[in-house]
This record gives sequence, structure tokens and C-alpha cells, in this order.
Amino acid sequence: MDDFIIVKFRADKNSQHFQVFLENPYGKRIRKFEEWLLDIKFRSVVMKDLEGNKTYDTQLFSEIAVGVSEMMKKSYK
Repeated sequence: MDDFIIVKFRADKNSQHFQVFLENPYGKRIRKFEEWLLDIKFRSVVMKDLEGNKTYDTQLFSEIAVGVSEMMKKSYK
């Protein structure tokens, strides 16, 4: 099973999709087209390319995911 979800941020004018690493997203019952509040943090992974130079990959990850209820939607929209 995958340990990530693909998200789109509401305020992103470019409508990009991002990969967010999350422990057991299916166990949390995260489904497509639902709204969730995520506590997102960044981490950099240092790797070496084929020539031996350092390259960096910035990953998004979250340890907390809370489903947005109808009541919550009314308060922040």
C-alpha cells in the first residue's frame, strides 16, 4: 500500500498537485475529493546524482490528518 496521498491546495492559483507522505492514509479513510486539514512539514532528502554531485529533494509530510466536517466548512468558507 502507498504511504502518500496526492493533494491540491485550495489557495494555489496554479492548481498544482503535490505528493504528501502520510502514514496509513487508507486506514484514516482518506478518499478522493474530500477535504482534510493536514499539518504539513517539509524535509529535504540529500542524494547524489550520477556524477556524484549532491542533489536535494524536498518532500512534504504530515503526521496529523483531520477530516473536515460540514460544520467546519461553514466556519471557514
